[in-house]
Amino acid sequence: MTSRDRKRHLVLDSTIFDLQVDGGISRYWFELIANMARRHDEWNLTLFVDPRTRNRFGQKLIEVTKDKPNVRVHSYVSSQIGRLFGPWLPRDYKEYLWHSSYYRVPTHPSLSSVCTVYDFIYERSASPAQARLHAWLKRKAILGASHIICISEATKHDLCGHYPDVPDDRCQVIHLGPSPAFHTHDTPGADQRPAAPYVLFVGGRAGYKNFATAVHATEAVVGQELVVVGGGKLSRSESDFLRERLPNRHRIFETPTDETLCNLYQGATALAYLSRFEGFGFPPLEAMASGCPVIAMDTSSIPEVVGDAGVLLSTEDPIAVADAIRAAAAPERRMEMIEKGLKRAALFSWDRTVDETVRIYERAIS
Repeated sequence: MTSRDRKRHLVLDSTIFDLQVDGGISRYWFELIANMARRHDEWNLTLFVDPRTRNRFGQKLIEVTKDKPNVRVHSYVSSQIGRLFGPWLPRDYKEYLWHSSYYRVPTHPSLSSVCTVYDFIYERSASPAQARLHAWLKRKAILGASHIICISEATKHDLCGHYPDVPDDRCQVIHLGPSPAFHTHDTPGADQRPAAPYVLFVGGRAGYKNFATAVHATEAVVGQELVVVGGGKLSRSESDFLRERLPNRHRIFETPTDETLCNLYQGATALAYLSRFEGFGFPPLEAMASGCPVIAMDTSSIPEVVGDAGVLLSTEDPIAVADAIRAAAAPERRMEMIEKGLKRAALFSWDRTVDETVRIYERAIS
């Protein structure tokens, strides 16, 4: 192996697939690697992944990279200890570049590494014990990395607050992109949409996501239903809450395909994305790319994604959200929001994300 080959060799640690079955970080990791394998064959990629993964993006990544000549799959069996310390790297990996999907550090101390920082939501919302473990892992990864990627300016701002001694020139913001699965073209499956007008709620339902606000707001708008997508199985209290507030006016899609989700975006009155904190926020970008008006909070990273294309609210009052839903349902206002959203979504792409990430890799090995 030549010196140039060694300098162009990247180890990609897919531990996020061991931690979640679905989710935004899994989508990021899949799109990053799949597009890098497609666009940058000057890099030799060693993909660390558990072949038994139940993560849908992990399964898809193994499938789309299996015939790529620049990708070598290094299988490992996930374990609790391995999630903390990672697979052992053979000695000949010592001069490669390491990039983990979720804060694992390389087992070779001499290995240079790049770290992607997504958000600091866990520090705000997890139990004290979980937050301490998470912070310990994240700190090791951040302080040990030669370069740090933040997925939004909001995340970089939080990073500087938590780690004021990290030099600014080690951190770069690289925004993410919408998957090609989200578009305005006709796709099969439109018959799965509710017959009545509906508002979409996509993703997790933790307290900071303001799920209850979305329910109360939809309740206040006559004729609108609420479609709840993803976020795991509803708890008993969530199911009871929906039955009480929106009887016969809600539908649940626990694990829809991207095709189904795109169809739901295309037919929705609006996406109600009311989260207080986000590292980036895929659903608003997916919605805009699919021709769906966006109602969101004017906080965290959301303005970076939505810009002036959606309704950004400064209050979590359900009455204000309900007013925004009624406005988005008006035909002229709806078309205006869709047109602005499509233009806004076109500013983001995975090609740009991958190319900017590769420039970070090149700086890290230089």
